[in-house]
Amino acid sequence: MFAHKTLIPMKYVNSLAVIILLLGAFATSSCTKMKKDKLDETWRLIRVDEDSTVSWYELWQFEGEMVYMVTRPAGGTELDTLYNAEYSVKSGLSKTIVTFQECPNTTYNGDWEVLTLNKDILVMLNRTDGEFIYREFVKE
Repeated sequence: MFAHKTLIPMKYVNSLAVIILLLGAFATSSCTKMKKDKLDETWRLIRVDEDSTVSWYELWQFEGEMVYMVTRPAGGTELDTLYNAEYSVKSGLSKTIVTFQECPNTTYNGDWEVLTLNKDILVMLNRTDGEFIYREFVKE
């Protein structure tokens, strides 16, 4: 005759929504920490065809909240610091963004999308006002 419907009380739905939001926030913050831990290394910039402006030996050293961009002059043995900047990492479900701030070379300031980050390779892309800076690195 009549179908009996079982309704879930609204308080359970609200509790479930809060739990799902908390789990999502925890997963996102854990992912950000994992990406930052993976990034906190020394990476050697390599020359790539897409950006032929890279013709020197350059390292990016991520340490704590700072990144140091250093170079070895031709024929030299010492490393010279080109720039340093503060950086932060935001990682979501589909992408990771590294934000540089306070870099004396303002070209580097802003958001860099991490295209690849594994134990050996780092690839980042900065898109600003229709321009882009593409950088590939190998772990030093």
